[in-house]
Amino acid sequence: MKILLLGATGRTGQHVIREAMRRGHAISAIARDPEKLKDFNVDMTQGTPYEYGTVEQAIGGCEAVINTLNVSRKSDNPWAPLRAPKDLISRACANALQAMEQAGVTRFVALGAIGAGRSWKNIPFLLKLVVSVSNLRFAFRDHGRQEELLENSAADYTVCRAPMLSGTINDTGAAATPEGIRPVSTVLSRNSAAEFFLTIIEQNEHLREIVSLANISKA
Repeated sequence: MKILLLGATGRTGQHVIREAMRRGHAISAIARDPEKLKDFNVDMTQGTPYEYGTVEQAIGGCEAVINTLNVSRKSDNPWAPLRAPKDLISRACANALQAMEQAGVTRFVALGAIGAGRSWKNIPFLLKLVVSVSNLRFAFRDHGRQEELLENSAADYTVCRAPMLSGTINDTGAAATPEGIRPVSTVLSRNSAAEFFLTIIEQNEHLREIVSLANISKA
C-alpha cells in the first residue's frame, strides 16, 4: 500500500515512515527541503501541503492519507513564536480531502489533540488557562477545524486525539477509547501512534470516528 504522509519531516511523521517501511508499505512525502528526508526511501514531492497543487501531485497512486501536522513553534515552550501558519493543519486537510476526491481515495487518519473540538470542555482548568494565553491555542483551534472538515466530508476518517506526546519508545502499544471516555493513560509515544495509524488502515478500523489514543500502561 502507498500512503500520503502529511508531516513527514516531523517527529511523529518519521516514526510513521519507519513503521510503514517495516510493514512493507510505500510512503509519498511532501517536504520543502528534501534533504530532511534523505535517509528515508520515500516518494518525494518538494513543496508544502499548504499548496493544493503539491498535495494533488503527491497523492498519485496512494490508497490512504495520514496527517501528523501541527502548528509548530520554534521550541516546545508554549509561548515560543510560531514557525508554521496558524491554519496549517486545516488547510492541509482541506487540500487532501479535495485531492482524495479527485483520486478516488477515501481513507484519512489524523493525529489530533485532546482538548481540540468538543473535547475542550473535558480538559483540566489549568490546561485550558495555559492553552488560552499561550501560542498553544493556535494548534488546538486548528485541530478542531480539521475535525469539523472531516466530519462534514465523505471520507472514512479516524481522528486520534493525543494527550502529551512523547519521544520515548513504548513497547506496550496504544489503545483507543471512544470520544468522551478518559484515555487509558496521559502519554502517547510517537512510535505507538505510528503503529496504531498503520494498523487501523490495514484493518479498516475506527471508520468515521474520533477517539482518544494513549499508551497502554505496563502491568
